[in-house]
Amino acid sequence: MSRQQTTPAAAAAIELASLDLPFDSLTIQEQQTSIPPLTGQESMTITQAPSSSSSSTHQPATFKENSLKEKKNNTNPTLSPPKTPLHALVRQYPWLVGWNHEDWWPCWIGLFLFALVSTAVRFNIPAAHFQPWTSNPFDALKSIGNLDLIILLPLQGLLVFLALWAVQTKDWDQFFKGFLVIESLSLLSKWLASQKNVKSASLGDSIWAILFGAMLRNAMAGAPLPDGRSKPLPAWLKVAQQTELYIAISLVLLCIDFNVLKPLAPRALFVSWIDTPSLFVLVALIGTTWLRIDLQTSMIMSGATFICGSSAAIALSSSLGAGNKSDLPIAIISVFTIPSIIALPYIAKAVGISAKVAGAWFGGCVDSTGAVIAAATIYGDSGNVAVETAAVVKMVQNVLIGPISVGVAAVWTQREERRMRALHNSLQDDALRAKSDFKPVPYRTLLWNRFPKFVLGFIVTAILFNTVVPPEDRQAVNSFSFMVGEWFSTMSFVSIGLGLQFHELRREARMLLKLTTLYALAQLVDIMSTFGLAYVAFEMF
Repeated sequence: MSRQQTTPAAAAAIELASLDLPFDSLTIQEQQTSIPPLTGQESMTITQAPSSSSSSTHQPATFKENSLKEKKNNTNPTLSPPKTPLHALVRQYPWLVGWNHEDWWPCWIGLFLFALVSTAVRFNIPAAHFQPWTSNPFDALKSIGNLDLIILLPLQGLLVFLALWAVQTKDWDQFFKGFLVIESLSLLSKWLASQKNVKSASLGDSIWAILFGAMLRNAMAGAPLPDGRSKPLPAWLKVAQQTELYIAISLVLLCIDFNVLKPLAPRALFVSWIDTPSLFVLVALIGTTWLRIDLQTSMIMSGATFICGSSAAIALSSSLGAGNKSDLPIAIISVFTIPSIIALPYIAKAVGISAKVAGAWFGGCVDSTGAVIAAATIYGDSGNVAVETAAVVKMVQNVLIGPISVGVAAVWTQREERRMRALHNSLQDDALRAKSDFKPVPYRTLLWNRFPKFVLGFIVTAILFNTVVPPEDRQAVNSFSFMVGEWFSTMSFVSIGLGLQFHELRREARMLLKLTTLYALAQLVDIMSTFGLAYVAFEMF
């Protein structure tokens, strides 16, 4: 077969090899030359025998940048010397590999910080929070609890650095330089968001963090490259742009008090669990079929709208193996949540909706937890009934992150396996099919590899919070833990901003318009359906 011609069978083989699957799930072997799979993980193998019709030696097909560095002339690859004593220990005890993985480090960091927070509360150490200020920015620091930041901010950097070093992330040794920039922008964002006029306009720190990150990104990018692409971030800043890690840690630090949930749980379940799963699927399908958005991005956008904003977007992108597709939906939600925060409380007041119905309404249809509390605070009833109801409904809805992430991971892995099998069966050339040996990964293994591990950390934190922490300390631990998690969330928003290059956004204007349209449709449906459910749950029963 000449190089200028490609048979249908060969084209199918090329498509089979180019599927968007994790590297650890597919390995190509040729002439007994193999790329070693990740330790402790099973693999899906396609073994190709030498071809007698070709005189040239073909290199193994690869799916990750690291695999391109395999030595071409080495038919017996050997293990490289360990880089650190930790890597030597891992090599000696391979079962440790599963725990020293980027998926697990949010759990370790989150649980360590939860233990630290619980200890601090026992010693009556107050949580840090910026005081509202008008003209003097230093008025924000009058709270004695802000002394915590002297320890918290360096500790955050140290823990993230430990995670990056342990998994040997590229350019990990340059992390602190970039972290100092991201932490400084996070501090500036929170400081500005505490200004009274800014706070009354509901311009939270997430908006400023994305804005500051985007401004820095575009200032550093300069003019686009000759091919139209943007200049990449420098290595020292790119390694600190750990969006998923930051927000996963913040999710592990969420504490759900079962005692607060009990009185309102049945009604909150009715409001947040009836329409959320069904509408999530329906709107995702509308985005794919009507707006022609790819299925992964459509599901991330829909889930972020109906469940819990950026937290759901990160969880779903992890379940789908599409971490790079969550930035744009998160940016859209962060900007367009502001009208809901401002408009819904005034509509509720004007129509005469009761505090409980209004709180349930806000909790079910406003995207993020902070935005929900802001909307309920603007509503402003005397007994804080709206705030309490909104918080409970949102907490119950946040629990959906776990089961929906698992369900999405299960469905998506099955879809990938069916696609692989169909492509393999489409090879009409018997000789080519004989050279290919399709061995699917066991379903449970593939699902476990795709499952977002920080959900387990979230569950463990909730169990410890309700069993180990004394009842009299739970409110203080909840507030303190939420504060620490919010710092990680703000750093994730700065990281999102660092990924928004305006030149690239102009090139993706069509996708931006489609996602904005999908969000507007989903939010409108969510507002109407949640109001109906809240009215039924809190007025009729």
